[in-house]
Amino acid sequence: MLARDTLRRRARWSLVGASVVVLLPFVNAANRPVPEAVNITVFSRIDAHRLELLVRVPLAAIKDIQFPTRGDGDTLDLPMLKSMLPGAARYWVARAFDVSDNGQALPVPQVADTRVSISGDQSFDSYRSAASHFSDPELPADEQLFWQQTWFDIRYLYELPAGEPRVVVTPRVADLGVRVSTRLTTIGAAGPPRTLSFDGDPGPIDLEPHTVDTLTQFLSRGARFVAGSADILLLLFCLVLPFRRYRQSSPVLISFAAALVVALALVAAGATPRTVWFGPLVDVVATICILLAALANIVGRVTPRRRALFGLGAGAVFGCFTAAALEPQLQFGGTHVAVAELAFGAGVVLAVTLVAGLLLPVTVLLFSFARVELLERVIVSALAADTAWSWLVDRWTLFRKVPLEPNFDATMTAPALQTLAVVVLIGGAVWFVNEWLKSLRFADEEVAPRQSQEPVP
Repeated sequence: MLARDTLRRRARWSLVGASVVVLLPFVNAANRPVPEAVNITVFSRIDAHRLELLVRVPLAAIKDIQFPTRGDGDTLDLPMLKSMLPGAARYWVARAFDVSDNGQALPVPQVADTRVSISGDQSFDSYRSAASHFSDPELPADEQLFWQQTWFDIRYLYELPAGEPRVVVTPRVADLGVRVSTRLTTIGAAGPPRTLSFDGDPGPIDLEPHTVDTLTQFLSRGARFVAGSADILLLLFCLVLPFRRYRQSSPVLISFAAALVVALALVAAGATPRTVWFGPLVDVVATICILLAALANIVGRVTPRRRALFGLGAGAVFGCFTAAALEPQLQFGGTHVAVAELAFGAGVVLAVTLVAGLLLPVTVLLFSFARVELLERVIVSALAADTAWSWLVDRWTLFRKVPLEPNFDATMTAPALQTLAVVVLIGGAVWFVNEWLKSLRFADEEVAPRQSQEPVP
């Protein structure tokens, strides 16, 4: 009996020891700090139904693997590291890139080659030097290489199905560091190489986008922008909050969407200043629009005509706000820039219409349970105003840090005339909308919250 207990204790301690040996590398890897800045370089090339991806990532970004080091604990043991690189490339780096062809996800790629490089290596400055880099001699085994200052270079090969390739790459690299920047260069069968630069995860990227691909992609991007923009969602909520019928809210939404599209087109055409202070200024004014809409709901006397005129001005501001989000995404449309701009604007308008159309019945339903509807609307509007005020304080602080150095010379004549033309256009639009709403008898129709709720037609 005593011998049996002794054997059990030995077996238990052996299991604990084996667990420590197996899990210790992963515990050490988990304690490794997340890199502050991660720069990734990728080259893609499609040739003979095969996709080649050349990827360079910092070795420090592979946080889940404890790489072997020498006795000092900082320099890498290159002979032992070499055997671990293919597995790290297949199971850790490859999952950061989802690749599909004609909508069909491709399996895990073949890891054709892997190696590590010193931090000063410049072979990934171009595709040709990066491709030849994998045939160069490897670093000597006694090289003093610190794992915090080492590049991990990988060559992936994806087998593509038969037919015309329509390859889409979806990077999922945001988790590799606090700030992740990627430079992706595509080498197509025709035309010069195309270089894309983005931060974080940009969504699906068509390596060789066609017109239809650009259209569908940017429709989705426009809709996702509205769904992910707290500014637009809060403004739409404040705009439709006083209304109970679609007839009352439709002029507001039409004016807002029309002004947004026109402003987006003007910004794309270069009718706005290309200065460092313009973007922060638009952010500040957009927040002021939200604050004014919320305060108007608190004060009362909101009419469809007044709210539509306000929506016209807010739409112009948010058109510039939307253009700032569209500009870095145009690179994903390839040569179809005009199609990308039109599709993005259409996606924004569709999403705004859908969100506002859903907000109206939802707010009517929620306020149907309120005992004093006017008080409930004031409270909700006050919360929205408080949120907008906190945003305004933060954005104004950032705007004050932007240097304002106006330089009035002969080159300012064209931008001044463009600005004057935009002001005249806005004035004409306000007059037209005002007369249109008067003709529809919206001029004096006041929206006043009452105890009883009326159904949405």
